[in-house]
Amino acid sequence: MRFSIVARILSVIAFTIGISMFFALGFAVYDGTSDINILLETILICLATSAVLYIWGRRENLSDCGPREAVCAVALSWIVATVLGGLPFYIGGYVPTFLDACFETMSGFTTTGSSIMTTIEAMPRGIAMWRNETMFLGGMGIVVLVIAIMPFLGLNTARLFKAESPGPSLEKTSPRVKEMASSLWKIYVGVTIVGILSLMALGLNFFEATTHVFAAVSTGGFSPHNASTAYFASPAVDFCLAFLMLFCSLNFSVHFFALKNRSLKAYKDSECKFFFAVVAVAVAIVTVTLLLDKTYTSVFEAFHQAFFHVASLISTTGFVSADYGQWSHVCLFTFLIVMMIGGCAGSTAGGIKCIRFQIALKGTKAQLANTMHPNAVYTVRQNGEPVRDDYLLSIALFIVLYFVFWGIAILFSCMCGNDILSAMSAVTATLSNVGPGMGQVGPIINFANQSAPAKFLYIVCMMAGRLELYTMLVLFTRDLWKK
Repeated sequence: MRFSIVARILSVIAFTIGISMFFALGFAVYDGTSDINILLETILICLATSAVLYIWGRRENLSDCGPREAVCAVALSWIVATVLGGLPFYIGGYVPTFLDACFETMSGFTTTGSSIMTTIEAMPRGIAMWRNETMFLGGMGIVVLVIAIMPFLGLNTARLFKAESPGPSLEKTSPRVKEMASSLWKIYVGVTIVGILSLMALGLNFFEATTHVFAAVSTGGFSPHNASTAYFASPAVDFCLAFLMLFCSLNFSVHFFALKNRSLKAYKDSECKFFFAVVAVAVAIVTVTLLLDKTYTSVFEAFHQAFFHVASLISTTGFVSADYGQWSHVCLFTFLIVMMIGGCAGSTAGGIKCIRFQIALKGTKAQLANTMHPNAVYTVRQNGEPVRDDYLLSIALFIVLYFVFWGIAILFSCMCGNDILSAMSAVTATLSNVGPGMGQVGPIINFANQSAPAKFLYIVCMMAGRLELYTMLVLFTRDLWKK
């Protein structure tokens, strides 16, 4: 392991975090509030940290970055970003402890949306904007952003891109990783601009529109209002945000090819079809259940709430427009399932990812058929292409690892004093990067009353979920740290 190469990469991450705070600083300067000094102080700390890390690695040739350095740099970049990004909350006294600041920032950068904030509306707009900006930066990925805007680095970007990007990939989306990263960020920013203009047309001011679109396109879920989107009491706003969340839950390479080829054929992708099928079934189940339980008597209102919350939870965003914690167990179980499934690979959404479930189901079907007809040969296909056996094995191992990690985390959460429903939903919400859970961490209560060990556990879960376990767990292997 060449730590100086890792330090050089982390110096760019620290620099990017510091520079990014100038957007939030603009709101503080406009309002003339006390967060001006807080943000300026944090920016200076970020730039100083960047300078120290750069001096450490200044003699290194970044083209020598190997797989160990790439994995280590990506994993540590989220820790560095969390520590530096949490400073405004801690310095300003908006959270009681530095652990709480790290929880809130890790939740933002991993686009989880779980929160310990109880008086969100009391924060100045500069701090509130930074809180939502962490999600926007983390949605497409901090490292992917660095690859897109810092092409002069000359490091092995392919390895960084692979370690950072969520979800498995059956094919290379572009022979030039820098070009691909730049294109993905252009699409991401373009969708953000369209979303902001749409919400402003529906009556939201620029600050409200920007913060909520940052949360929607990153599938993060932070809102500057304590009541989340229920504050607006507007089905039009809910539907607009729901469509943004679903759009960003699709593989961004699909959007890339659709724009490149100027054709909608890219959306005939098998994973896209599977994703929309899950959404349709879940919305139907929740709508019918809400009507049968007389939670809502209007078909439109039942559909509105079902569609919005299914979109919010399967995209792992976590916006809420009603206290779904009071709904029937059928609704809650449906939500738990879609939270685990999540969005598509290569999207800003979390979860296990649709492609893994889809291929696992196809593999199971082939195995059952082979049991009945041992001499027949069954090939699992995705988008018409055969899926290699090693790819099937990697998906099966990931799903097993996910549920092993999930079970162990639930055990620790129960040891921290949570009941089984709260522990199960809290771990699912953080590991799948969803945000709100159920029970003691429901959509109205949040994570403020959780103990310090529980909060630390959830920070680990959020990072593990965003990096999809392997990139984080490899930090604890002996081989990685050998020189």
